[in-house]
Amino acid sequence: MKKIALLLLRCLMWATLSVVMFLVSCQSKLIYYSKPYGHAELEGLSKPGAKRIEATTSQGRQVAFYLPSRKAPSQPPEFLWLVFGGNGSLALDYSPETAGWDSRFGYLFVDYPGYGLCEGSPNPARIEESIVALTEKMKSELHWDDAEFRMRSGVIGHSLGCAAGLIAMDRLQLQRAVLCAPFTTMTDMAKRVLGWPLCYINRHRFDNIARLTAIAPRGAQVRIYHGQDDNAIPVAMGRKLAAMFPQTVHFTEVPECGHNDVVPAVSPEIGRDLRGLADTAP
Repeated sequence: MKKIALLLLRCLMWATLSVVMFLVSCQSKLIYYSKPYGHAELEGLSKPGAKRIEATTSQGRQVAFYLPSRKAPSQPPEFLWLVFGGNGSLALDYSPETAGWDSRFGYLFVDYPGYGLCEGSPNPARIEESIVALTEKMKSELHWDDAEFRMRSGVIGHSLGCAAGLIAMDRLQLQRAVLCAPFTTMTDMAKRVLGWPLCYINRHRFDNIARLTAIAPRGAQVRIYHGQDDNAIPVAMGRKLAAMFPQTVHFTEVPECGHNDVVPAVSPEIGRDLRGLADTAP
């Protein structure tokens, strides 16, 4: 009996170790769903003043897309919004929404390493590196110094893009954001899928709580929209962020709305918020 018990214990240990090794090796594939752009998706760059913004990082060439203001495409925009998409999206997927937003604004659509035309593979540090490199190029393009960029820029994010947007806010010291369907931490998300304690083998430690903790004392203003029927990132996570940072976050729960449809569902409200947040800038 002891030999049988020992054999079963060894089998259990090997099975557990195999699962852990599989999850460690395949984490990126479970989190990121990168894809390239097709020709049709890049057609929007034919607009006057639109251009690619390129930078080189440890992951190779990174490419973002700048759409200028419709009001004055040859001039710097009155306000620049950095746009970050979800883990299964490309940044330009959100460009159609901008047609209904304020014509004074410009947009920088930022993809992650391995997404779109960007080389490499993503993780939090590489995404941060890419954001910094691309925004440095954008500053040069607009002839803005650091202070002007901080004063005249904000972020828009959806899903994973909320984490990228908060990274940008923290690293670049920006003050304004509109976020749709944010999670609390990636470890919390892993806990929903894998349970405890496997959630702690997560190596992609996106932490929106920590980022909000850092930016809240700087007077940041954050608008959060979260679909009531979101099955990917539960609305309870958006509620928790709002409850933890009541002076920073204004939270709106969107009824009869899921995860992928929240941005188009509240596009008019987002447009209103972008205008209001930009107009409070010095």
